[in-house]
Formats: sequence, structure tokens, C-alpha cells
Amino acid sequence: MADTKNSEIKKDDNADTKDADKKKGDAKTEQDLSEEDRLLQDELNMLVERLTEPNQRLYPAALESLRTLIRASTTSMTSVPKPLKFLRQHYETFKTIYEKIADKETQKFCADIISVLGMTMSDSRDSLKYRLLGSREEIGSWGHEYVRHLAGQVAQEWQDTTETDVDMRNKLISLAKQIVPYHMNHNAEAEASDLLMEIERLDLLKDYVDESAYSRACLYLTSCVPYVPDPENTVLLKCAVELYRKFNQYTQALRFAMALNDMSLIEEIFTECPDRQVIFF
Repeated sequence: MADTKNSEIKKDDNADTKDADKKKGDAKTEQDLSEEDRLLQDELNMLVERLTEPNQRLYPAALESLRTLIRASTTSMTSVPKPLKFLRQHYETFKTIYEKIADKETQKFCADIISVLGMTMSDSRDSLKYRLLGSREEIGSWGHEYVRHLAGQVAQEWQDTTETDVDMRNKLISLAKQIVPYHMNHNAEAEASDLLMEIERLDLLKDYVDESAYSRACLYLTSCVPYVPDPENTVLLKCAVELYRKFNQYTQALRFAMALNDMSLIEEIFTECPDRQVIFF
């Protein structure tokens, strides 16, 4: 009995010690802030406080200020941007604010902010959830890291949905159609291809590949072939053949058509090739 009491006392002491250490750590963090960072933190806290006031007419201006501060820091992300770092403690407050906003457009605006803040919450897919609830503004405006984060959540959500959940899968495909062009415009053909492979819509790739990117996209697809099982490896080869044909690279198209052992496709490529162009290896 005495041992049990001593054990409980030790647990309480340990808990108190952890709380004390956390408070000391927070205090040290506060002390480590530069004057500029402290002003930024105060401004962010003031904007959040404004969003908790009953007068919802103040909300759009506060959200616009938050958007400006966040965007200025997320165009490039080598570490957690300071606005996101300082706003993380208010994450649940933002979700509560979202639920009480009456105006639909303002509510969507708030959802955009929550979607970006969701990058700091590793144990949820709130970035995806609130992106679908948001205003659907240009996806790249929040920076490359946000787009990558969202692409990962789209892939995870796709794996967790079934073919019967048509509505959600259509939403995910629609979102992928926003993410892939952004990746292609930023020389991230591999990431674009990976996302389309994850959602089983590699056929969409041809709609976003231009003459400057097709060779890198095809190289990536064909390089992945040895590492994926049937029938995914066949899908990759067919996609590469289609891209090569689209940009009149008949030699490469024929090479991978032969790898597919598809005689009708081989014949099509020979027939399609202009007489002036010689196919050789």
C-alpha cells in the first residue's frame, strides 16, 4: 500500500516537473524572440483576438491581414514560417471561429487560412478538409510547400476511400488537376507523376506536359517501371509511349511499344511516322 502511494507521489512529482520545464521552455522562447518577431507575434495575436469578437464585420479585414502575413512567409520554406509557428497555438480557436461565421464567403476565407495552418498539424488531414471547404483560390499562392503537403494528403485520402465514394474521389481528382499544373510549371514532373499514379489517373498527365517537360516526365516514368508490379508497370509504359507519340518522338515510342510486346501499337507507330523520318535505334 505504501509502495502504491509512493508511486503515485512520484508520478505527480514527475508531472509537476514536466509542467515546470514546459513553462521554463516557453519563457525562454519568449526571451529569445527578437524585437521584430515579438511585434509580429503581437500583431498576429491581435488579429486572432479580433476574430473572436462578436462583430463579424471585422472578420474579412482581419483575415486579409492574416493572409498577407502568411503568404509573405510561405513563398519559400526552409523552416516553419514564423506566422505559422506563432499561430499554431490558436489552431483550435480558428476552427471554432469557422463554425460560427455566418457569411459564407467569409467562412470560406477562414477555411483557406485553416488549410494552410493545417501544415503544422501532422496528425490530421485538415489541410485537405478545409481546402475543399475554402474559396478554391489559386493553389500556388500559398507556396510550394503547401502544394506538396496537400498532394500528400490527397494521395492518403484516395487510399482510404472506396470506389463507391464517387463524390469524394471526384473532389480529389479535381484538386489533383490544380496541383499537377503547378508542379509541371515548377519543374516537378516527378511529383506530378507520383500524385497521378497514387490516384490511378496517370492518363491525365498528357494534358499538362509540354514540349519542354515531356522528356523528363517520360524518363521518370520509364525509370519507375522496374519498381512497380503488374499492371502498374504497363500503365507507366503506355503513358510514356503516348507522350512520345504526342511530341513526334517515334523512335522512343517504338522502343517502349516493343517492351510492351504490343504488335498493334507497334504497327500504329510505324504507320503514323512520316516517311521522311527514319526510325532507328
